[in-house]
Amino acid sequence: MNSTILTGAPTVSGNTEFELRVRQAILSAKHTIPQVAVLLFGFNLKGGNQPGENTGWQSSILMRLRGGLRDSDTVALLPDDRIGVLLQSVQGPQDLDLVVNRLLGRLANPVQVDNESIVIQPYIGVALFPEHGDSVDKMIEHAKKDLAVAESSRKSYTTWSSSPRNLFTARQWMTALRHAIVREQFFLTFQPKIDLLKGCVTGVEVLLRWQHPEHGVIPPDQFIPVAERTGLIIPLTLWVLQQSLMQCRQWNEMGLNISVAVNLTMWNLEAQELPEQIEALLHDTRVSPKNLELEITETSIMNDPQRVIRTLNQIRQLGAHFAIDDFGTGYSSFTYLTKLPVSCIKIDKSFVQTIETDRDNSVVVKSIIDLGHNLGLNVVAEGVETANARNLLRAFHCDEGQGFYFCRPIPADAMTKFLLNPPATVKERQLVGELTSGKITTRIEGSTASPEFVSKHQ
Repeated sequence: MNSTILTGAPTVSGNTEFELRVRQAILSAKHTIPQVAVLLFGFNLKGGNQPGENTGWQSSILMRLRGGLRDSDTVALLPDDRIGVLLQSVQGPQDLDLVVNRLLGRLANPVQVDNESIVIQPYIGVALFPEHGDSVDKMIEHAKKDLAVAESSRKSYTTWSSSPRNLFTARQWMTALRHAIVREQFFLTFQPKIDLLKGCVTGVEVLLRWQHPEHGVIPPDQFIPVAERTGLIIPLTLWVLQQSLMQCRQWNEMGLNISVAVNLTMWNLEAQELPEQIEALLHDTRVSPKNLELEITETSIMNDPQRVIRTLNQIRQLGAHFAIDDFGTGYSSFTYLTKLPVSCIKIDKSFVQTIETDRDNSVVVKSIIDLGHNLGLNVVAEGVETANARNLLRAFHCDEGQGFYFCRPIPADAMTKFLLNPPATVKERQLVGELTSGKITTRIEGSTASPEFVSKHQ
């Protein structure tokens, strides 16, 4: 059986069959070591019929590509004379390079269409899961950007393995992660959450970093997906919980009543022993459960919602709190929001970072804030990067903000100094907030959000 050829026709849901297959491959790859790759082909044709005049050249190219792929792979005709290839299993950059070079070799000879000879100049954009994205949209968007780079540089393929993001093959990642845990190469940074009304720090989110001896600091978006797929996320999360609670106790002993927020993944939530482990850590570190907040994403709930809800309820009974992270980007926002024992939702930064310039996003942000408040939930806006964004969030009555405007993620000792002496960006307080004539008017100590500025974003 040969690899599958698809047309670009959308399904009833609006997604192409190719996108649906990519989504299915990503879900399967989350539990395995091999990676998933998406190749996006663009073409420059010389001689004979040009793109858009007929599809004879496309059919020939599809057949050639299919002959160079495995049974499990998919090749699809996409809009704008693009062709997409889904590689279900890739072992690393070397494996990917071999496949790409094999496919380029199959396109080396001219295509014969209606007795015309057409010379093909292919360009390829590449996206690899999880390094370049953990969703269909992110994968395809990365492949499009990579394709644009290839076309502008007139290079058929920009070698994926040359990217600084891709330090190891899939199996090397697993070995390196194990060594990092044993050799204590991980460290924590902290980013504060700010009460937008009172002008004070309410808690800190814990962010994990990896100090690699050769490659320097590796951010979590590179190694967390691998840790999840290999099962190493379980001991890694327990280490983060323990270190976070120990730091929380130090701050509490200094008179700083600060809570710590730790992220949990789908794999953590599926572990039956998680509630007992958290209870033991709270007991051993002598930290009050009310000072522990656990952040979960909407997508982490979807695999087994009923089981996750039972686990969350057990932990909630201990006294810990839950927040839904990256709210607005998942599929379960409204379906499970009322069923989960959460006390907070965190608006994804992709909405917050553009509320000053994107009216649609500002409407979304205000709607989420109103929804959260109607359900009795605290609302935190992530990605606050400017004073105007902070002012607008205050005008929308958002409870808390988090982002570079207040503080970047910093180590524990620097965070201690920040907590003891918060900067002016934190201490500036809203003095008056009132709704007049259908427009919110907000006066802020040190700066003002004008009625015009606010009203045009509603």
